[in-house]
Parts: sequence; structure tokens; C-alpha cells
Amino acid sequence: MARRQRVPRRVWIAGGILLLPVALGFIPGVPHPFLSLFLWWVASPPRIEVPAPISGVERVLVIAPHPDDELLALGGTIAQLKQAGQQVLVVFLTNGDANRAAKSLFTLNPLRRAEDYRALGYRRQKEAAAALRVLGVPVTSALYLGYPDAGLAALASTNWKRATPYTSPFTKANYAFYKNSFNTSALYCGEDLVADLALILRRFDPTTIYMPHPEDGHPDHRAAVQLVLAALATVELDDEPQLRLYIVHAPSWPAPRRLATDQSLTVPAALGGWTWHSHEMTEELMEVKLRAIRAYSSQRVTNGRFLASFVRPNELYAVFTTPALPIGLPAPGR
Repeated sequence: MARRQRVPRRVWIAGGILLLPVALGFIPGVPHPFLSLFLWWVASPPRIEVPAPISGVERVLVIAPHPDDELLALGGTIAQLKQAGQQVLVVFLTNGDANRAAKSLFTLNPLRRAEDYRALGYRRQKEAAAALRVLGVPVTSALYLGYPDAGLAALASTNWKRATPYTSPFTKANYAFYKNSFNTSALYCGEDLVADLALILRRFDPTTIYMPHPEDGHPDHRAAVQLVLAALATVELDDEPQLRLYIVHAPSWPAPRRLATDQSLTVPAALGGWTWHSHEMTEELMEVKLRAIRAYSSQRVTNGRFLASFVRPNELYAVFTTPALPIGLPAPGR
């Protein structure tokens, strides 16, 4: 009878180490520590008030449905604006806390735990602050509204009223629970989000607003346009800001899906009916944008080729000066 071969101790140790991240993900109520490894020594961005408008310069408001939209579409533009001494305020509508691929990769845990998605949201905030710092934007020029990732379309439709807030299937929350949320009393509903945007518009009084294109492929982006237009309809600004539309998601775009600094971005075929403008990028701006993209570690590991494909010799935007698009939303109730 053959003797059973003993498993070496080092194999048991290695197996234990490999299983550790899985085991950590099953502790009730505790977010997975691996989600906080990037910039773990840095505090989350602070909650700030809307910066006072500076006269005599361009005041540029950037609306980003998720952390990284501002960088992919406008990283070089933002860096150049800051180099020229213009005032830039970035408003993140959500914290990108519904990214299932990143959550699963970092936790190795198939369970949909709310604490993990909330931890991912804080991580995305830190990545956004690090990326903006590379572009020259300080932490005092970014607002984190904390509304639900993958839920903006619901806020613009079925969950408009405070009486019927939306509950995120990821974070299990129906209110802006992040400690640095711009309005910590906000519920996940359209009228609260529009009221927050209206307040930001009145206080910052932008001369230019960058926001997603209404035909962007992501439902959060399309809803963001409607919500911004609804907020604009409720405020009176000193001067009518120029509205610029950027695109992030379109079929088979950008192409090629990789780092291609020698190939300019072209207009997506489905959006050829719009008049597009091209903002040319220097090699220095492309390098700055690439360095900023590296700060989004949770995105790079799951979608790195897509992010890199936006580092090109140009950035695109379309302009409309009069909001001719249908808003289709009721006025805020407070």
C-alpha cells in the first residue's frame, strides 16, 4: 500500500495567502481592505462649498457623471485652462460605486456586498482627486454630489420626487451617505439633484459648461444632460453660459481601442449630424493626460485599453448656445 505524500507546509501557507482576500470579503459589515490599497494613506477629498466666482477669467464648469469622464473627454482641455489661469470647477454627480468588474477583481468575492461598493466609491473619489491634481486642479475645485451610479436615469424619471427616492442595488442606500457629499441631506431623487445643480450654477456663475452629449451611449450620461438643463431652466445667470457637449461612449469608439498618440479622435459615426470642434493637444498635454489616467487604478485594471484610447492629439466637443433639447422634467419642489 502506497504511503500518502504529505503536502509541504509552504503549499499550505501559499494557499492560505491566496484565500485571504476571499476570506476577508465575508466579514459582515466590514469593507474589503483591498479596495483601499490605492492611496490608502490619503484622506478622502473634503466636502467643500462652491468656490466664489473669479471675475475677469473664464469660469468653466465640468459636469462628470462618474469619476474619469472629466479626464477622458477633457483632460487636456482642463490642464490647458488651468495653465492659462482660468477657473475650473469639476462636479461629480456619482462616485462610480457600481463598477462590478472592479469590485469583483479587487475583492475576489462574488457577493454583492453594499460595504464593498461604498468602499469602491471612496476609492474612486481618491483616484479622481489624484488625477485632477495632475491636471492642476486642487481639491478645493471638485464637488462630489454622491448620487447613485447607474441610477441617474431613474432619478430623471420614476424617482423624481422626494417621496419616492431611488435605492441603489449596489450600495443599498437611498440618500447621499458619503461623508463629503455636497448635500448630505439629499435623497436619491431627481428634484434634489436638480436643486443641488441649480445652487452650484447660481454660486459659481459659469461662463462655459461642459456636459455629456445627449446621445452618449451610457444612460447616466444621457440623464445628466436632462438634469443639467432642468437646473439651468430654474436659475438666472449674469450671462448665458456656452454649453459644450462631450462624448465618452459610442459604438466602436474610440478606434483603435488602445494608446494611439499619433491618431486623432474622429467623430463617432452615429453623431455625424452635429457640428463638432476639435481642441488640439500638444505632446506635453498628452503626457499630462496619460499620467492623470494612471491615477485611476481601479479603472485601468479592468478597462485600461479603453482609457488609454482617449490620449490623442485632440479632444472633441459640440456646442449649442440655446438649449433646444426637450427637458421633460418637472421643476424642483424645494
